[in-house]
Amino acid sequence: MNKLQGLLNWFNRVKITLLTASLFLVLGAIFPWYHLPPKALETFHTNLSFANLGRLLAAMFVILNLAFVFWLSINRAWRLILLTGLITVLLFPYFVTTWSPCVAFIASAYYNQGQAVSNHIDTNFSQVQAQWKQNISLNQPSVPPTTFEMSIQNSLFFQMPSWKQIILDGFGYKNSFFEFIGMGWSFSLIGMILSLIGVYLGEQKAEERMSRHHFQHSYSLPEVFVFESQGINAFMKDMNLFLPGTLLFLFLILVSTIIVNIVNYNLDTQFAKGEYNQVVNISKTLTLWYPPLQGDVDFLERLGRAEFYTGKPKLALIYFVKGLESYRIGDFQSAENYFQSSLDIQDNFFLARGYLSSANLNQGVNHLNNPNNENPGSAVDIFERTLQIFPFHVEALYDLMLASVVNGEFQKSADVAKEIISEQQYFQQPRIGLMGQAYLHLSWAEYNNGDFNKTWERYRQSVDYKSWKKSLVEEQK
Repeated sequence: MNKLQGLLNWFNRVKITLLTASLFLVLGAIFPWYHLPPKALETFHTNLSFANLGRLLAAMFVILNLAFVFWLSINRAWRLILLTGLITVLLFPYFVTTWSPCVAFIASAYYNQGQAVSNHIDTNFSQVQAQWKQNISLNQPSVPPTTFEMSIQNSLFFQMPSWKQIILDGFGYKNSFFEFIGMGWSFSLIGMILSLIGVYLGEQKAEERMSRHHFQHSYSLPEVFVFESQGINAFMKDMNLFLPGTLLFLFLILVSTIIVNIVNYNLDTQFAKGEYNQVVNISKTLTLWYPPLQGDVDFLERLGRAEFYTGKPKLALIYFVKGLESYRIGDFQSAENYFQSSLDIQDNFFLARGYLSSANLNQGVNHLNNPNNENPGSAVDIFERTLQIFPFHVEALYDLMLASVVNGEFQKSADVAKEIISEQQYFQQPRIGLMGQAYLHLSWAEYNNGDFNKTWERYRQSVDYKSWKKSLVEEQK
């Protein structure tokens, strides 16, 4: 009985909270913090190893929590370490979007492509819902996104409404980023918060024992008042020490972004004055200090022209600039050739790859939208080539699915629909309109194959989102 009582006394609320936090942190170490299609990452010559460092961080705090439970006593140093860990987890979007611009570009591109497809379905529902699509018109794709989203255009940035831009673009808390966030980050964030709750409960517990001893000899204040205030007092003392440093760090991030914008503006002035050598040298240093500039069209175009005028051009950048000129006037075939030449020289030039896929997609859309085009198969070939350049390109998959039906290839359209369904697993929220269209095309393929029971099942899936998760598992088998 005494052993049982001792065990029950050992499982107090502090240990239970810390053990629960450890469970969430274990899940945070197991599940990925961020996920994108592996084929796309491979094609763009990048990876998520930087993002996966968060899983190691979660594992370290699991060990720390268990140490609190079984061996260590809680003190201010350990509490400050946990607070630092929480801030690190909260700044994860900033670290990824700022120091891994290629990953941020892929995520933003997928998000924008999904938005464009949803808009097309919404505005052309009666046409895309019909099996007869000979008169369907596809939208021209938008230009690839920039990774330099904290561009300060004017003094209005320093007014209060701009704080929203700072949070969304400066610190990465935007929809395009969280569209691909993994469960590991969410579990780790919950685990860190529970860990802090546990250590402050432990502070209350220690102070409660001391106050009970004190109140055996004094009756100046009710005991419950001391009990409830000690954890809050410890938290306030920690904040007095921790908050100034955190605010200073966040302020430095904001100031660094403002400085980048000032330097970038001065580069325009130097370029206009013909100081091309300075433009080239400062630009190269600036991209090392602030990597998102590697995915900004205006910045790279100015750098390419400055290198050309200094007589020391980088061919990859020169071809990219020429491709931009052709792209803007609608000469997509020439733009494709230039962008491809740029990639042949620098295969990790992610912005050139994005524009190359867009140039290809524009050609395919023009082929299909041309009323004099009697061969939609050419558009199908172009869309397939786009998917080789940019795997799982949402607009290319959607356009290929429609073009295959126009070309009478219902089975091929169904195969593309399955690829769309599989690709949507990487999104936090699958696009309702796109998924509905994918299942609708599957139903047409089953109808043409003569399987009417399967046709009805697929059609039901096109209007019942609750069946999507089950269907996704079946498609992957």
